[in-house]
Amino acid sequence: MSQELDNFKEQVLKNLRNHGYPEKSISFPLEKMYEVADNKGLSFNKVLDVLKEEGHHSELTVDKVVFYKFEDEVLDDNFMNQAQDMMANMTPEQLESIQEMILGMSQEDKENLLKKGKDMGII
Repeated sequence: MSQELDNFKEQVLKNLRNHGYPEKSISFPLEKMYEVADNKGLSFNKVLDVLKEEGHHSELTVDKVVFYKFEDEVLDDNFMNQAQDMMANMTPEQLESIQEMILGMSQEDKENLLKKGKDMGII
């Protein structure tokens, strides 16, 4: 990681902490964050990726970037076994109903579902 990227990341974290992060969700103006990063020759998306790797999650809205505390849900073998048992005990009609529900989702909803599955370590 470049020194400039590390410095900018640390400045973002300092500003977040000054506003009560991680106890509170904090938002900054999205366009301003992209501009500041660009002025430093950085990609704000890259900064967000580095922050996420370090456990600082964010969500982009139309005009804001919202940083929030990510509650890691511990998924143990018992949880996975329970899910597999539930699937194994479903009737073909129940499985078909779930499949139809997923096929009827918007592309955005499908992507969000897939992302949540990956974040939880299921996929």
